[in-house]
Amino acid sequence: MEILSSSRIKTSAVYSMVVLSLLAIMAISLAACQPKADSAKQGGEGLTEVVISLDWVPNTNHTGLYVAQEKGYFKDQGLAVKIVQPSEDSASTLVANNRADFGVYFQSNMTSRLAKEVPITAVAAILQHNPAGLLSLKSLGAESPKDLNGKRYSTWEDPIDDATVAHIVGGDLVKIPGEATDATVALRMNQFDYILAYYGWDGIHAQLQNVETNFFFLKDYEPVFDYYAPVIITNNKLLETKPELVKKTLAAMKQGYIYAAKNPEESAEILVKHAPETNKELALASQKYISTQYLDEEGDWGKFDYDRWDRFYDWVYKKGLLEKPLPPQAGVTNDYL
Repeated sequence: MEILSSSRIKTSAVYSMVVLSLLAIMAISLAACQPKADSAKQGGEGLTEVVISLDWVPNTNHTGLYVAQEKGYFKDQGLAVKIVQPSEDSASTLVANNRADFGVYFQSNMTSRLAKEVPITAVAAILQHNPAGLLSLKSLGAESPKDLNGKRYSTWEDPIDDATVAHIVGGDLVKIPGEATDATVALRMNQFDYILAYYGWDGIHAQLQNVETNFFFLKDYEPVFDYYAPVIITNNKLLETKPELVKKTLAAMKQGYIYAAKNPEESAEILVKHAPETNKELALASQKYISTQYLDEEGDWGKFDYDRWDRFYDWVYKKGLLEKPLPPQAGVTNDYL
């Protein structure tokens, strides 16, 4: 699971709240396990085949992709797109090994990959600001992250996540290892006191269950934690050999996300249509929130602030989580938008 850890939501993440049947996951995941014979080959109707790997199960991070599929934006660009879910391998592994052309991933997860020179680059930001934060029950009485110091923290045991939480909370963490399928239920069952989660799914889900919670956004307490989550990644070789294909794919994605930003209810219906196992009520409520997060102040989608990108990796290095600093603009570009 890739979003809240190196094996995580991470989705980010991404988005640990989706509950699917095992058979549904296996059926869709198998598609991502098949190696691609040739990246971006010609398909039916003269369309170029493109594979996009999600980071985890379909959720509102991905709505723009499904909108682009439903509205024919990919086809208009001459593309036959297949959207798959990863199984044991993460989206970054699939993209790096040419088993997917694009993937949904997270800047924080890219840290170790870039340090190992894995050939991936982030080419578009799905959200403009980081929706991650610390979720706890209101009854715990925490008025700020510092009040969580000494409380039990649900961890995926990812070094960067844990260092991030420790920086916000202060002091040593009281770690409860594990993975919560439903964070709100786990909190109510007293399995732990707080968890690193994503407001657009976990926070919204708690509201739908009428559970009073506190949600402390990381970026509100430390600006350097306004890192990019999630992002679209691709293989460096594809950037070099087929730049026009990358531009066409991103152009269609951009149309999809702009449409989703302006039409949240219809877009949520499209998501549920393509992923019927998704909780419809949660998808709609989440979409109403997250549609406001897709675009920047100019109404544009996908662009990165390079300074913000670099600041996060500089913090990671200074915390001793990297052996050597990453170069400026490591693993990121706006050049194909």
